[in-house]
Amino acid sequence: MVDIKKLFGQNLKKYRERKNLSQEEVAEYIGLDDKSISPIECGRSFISIKRINKLAEVLEIEPYQLFLPNDRQNPVNDNEKKLRIFSRLESCSKEELDLLCDILCKFLDK
Repeated sequence: MVDIKKLFGQNLKKYRERKNLSQEEVAEYIGLDDKSISPIECGRSFISIKRINKLAEVLEIEPYQLFLPNDRQNPVNDNEKKLRIFSRLESCSKEELDLLCDILCKFLDK
């Protein structure tokens, strides 16, 4: 059986990190103490339905997405995919960038 608090917490963390929000920023937005998000993300605590709607609003997702198992998540939109790629490219070395560029050019030129 699925531990709904743990699943909710994992999804909260994933979506919070995608938005580059700190735990404190999320807590402030939904009206909680700045140390309250960590226990929620660890599955040790939970929040009210009223706050779930505010949470989904700040994360720019639908509330139900916080309850979906990872294998049932909605696909990431194109802008989010591009942001993920760009953020990963920033940490690449010159050699890695050159290789990725060659691969991408060959793939797109077909």
